[in-house]
Amino acid sequence: MPQTCHPKLVFGSVVRTIARSITTWPDVRGWVRCLVVFMAYAAIALPLGLASDHLRFEVYSGEPGRLLRFTAIAFFVPCMCEELLFRAVLLPDPWQSAPVGYRIGRSIVALTLFVLWHPLNGLFLKTATRQSFLDPGFLMLAALLGGCCTVVYMWTKSIWPSTLVHWISVICWKVFLGGQIFD
Repeated sequence: MPQTCHPKLVFGSVVRTIARSITTWPDVRGWVRCLVVFMAYAAIALPLGLASDHLRFEVYSGEPGRLLRFTAIAFFVPCMCEELLFRAVLLPDPWQSAPVGYRIGRSIVALTLFVLWHPLNGLFLKTATRQSFLDPGFLMLAALLGGCCTVVYMWTKSIWPSTLVHWISVICWKVFLGGQIFD
């Protein structure tokens, strides 16, 4: 007889995974591995973003207070919220053993949803971002960032490195690479 997943059990498992991802802090080796992955991501994303005309060298020239507010808020929304959803909730629990094929399949689904989330967000929620979030260059960079964050999360079992990678990427884009700050 096939086993069924009771909604309370699934919810409890997701809550446990989120709690563990928040309360787990990587060791030095984990942080070093994250830095290496982030540097590889940056080395790939920067030339691709410049070549696709989505990124351009342009330093933020607006109000410093606006930038400071944006950086503080962006850590939580979108970065931490998206990392909790697309990594801690949608990826397989990194503390549980699972076949490699299952892990890869779930990672592909989570990454696809992460990329699709951005144009949907631009179309229906934050319409000021529509042009950026529908840009193929942006979606390519989002896929690379999502892949980087997935690897970092699965290696460290912690939400903090992927959130920092996401946040630093967004801040660099907005401060140095021509990204707009929308209200």
